[in-house]
Amino acid sequence: MGIKVELAQISSKLGDVEYNLNKHLEILQTSSAECVVFPELSLTGYVLKDLVYEVYKDSENALNKIAENARGCIIVGFIKEVRPGILRNTAGVILNSQINYVYKFYLPTYGLFEERRYFQPGNPIRDLNIFEYKGLRFGVIVCEDAWHYEPIEALTMLGADAIFIPSASPMRRLTSHKLFIQDNWEALLKAHSLINGIWTLFSNSVGSQEEEYFWGGSMAVSPLGEIKAKAKLFEEDRIIIEININENRKNRFFSSFREHISTFHDVLREL
Repeated sequence: MGIKVELAQISSKLGDVEYNLNKHLEILQTSSAECVVFPELSLTGYVLKDLVYEVYKDSENALNKIAENARGCIIVGFIKEVRPGILRNTAGVILNSQINYVYKFYLPTYGLFEERRYFQPGNPIRDLNIFEYKGLRFGVIVCEDAWHYEPIEALTMLGADAIFIPSASPMRRLTSHKLFIQDNWEALLKAHSLINGIWTLFSNSVGSQEEEYFWGGSMAVSPLGEIKAKAKLFEEDRIIIEININENRKNRFFSSFREHISTFHDVLREL
């Protein structure tokens, strides 16, 4: 049993929700995949600052338009007002026109990042969810959440076959003409996949937004820690990977992921 997943590596125009919506619709109309994953905040762009307050409502309306005629599984980045005046960096998970919401847990606020100025984090007790589409059980986390082991470990223990990671990872320094941040993401995703026996699928933004540049390099990593597909750097790209669900679950019988239980977690809580 296999399911085709497309990682849609796009360049979002900062604050131009209508432009970004049309780009999403064009990709969805031409995709041959059963599930399409867009980057973090794909409907608005990432480096919004105070623009957040001008575009959040438009991004919610745009998500509803995508869902109106949606087929299959679609993951879109947008801003949701969960209560009056409370905004969250959100991945909309559309399953056959039904919208579900995944909120970012870890909000980076250091260096160029200032998410806590604008967003409230999700609550892991309420907001950690598994979705299912055509037999594929998957979880969704947003960018920075992948830099912490708990969300992916928890989703794995809840039964996920794959973790989709919509991201807006900007370019940092180069090391020997290779992207330092790309090396980090590859190592990170391989480790998550190997330790947990899951697919990790990273859909990154690309292109410039204000003074920041997003490098792309979206990738799919197998439960054996192998990069099975990788998008281009510094330009828009679309890649499709087929996930074999039965093979994935069979591999788990020969891994130690079931041993990731509470003993050490209890110790950490005491520190």
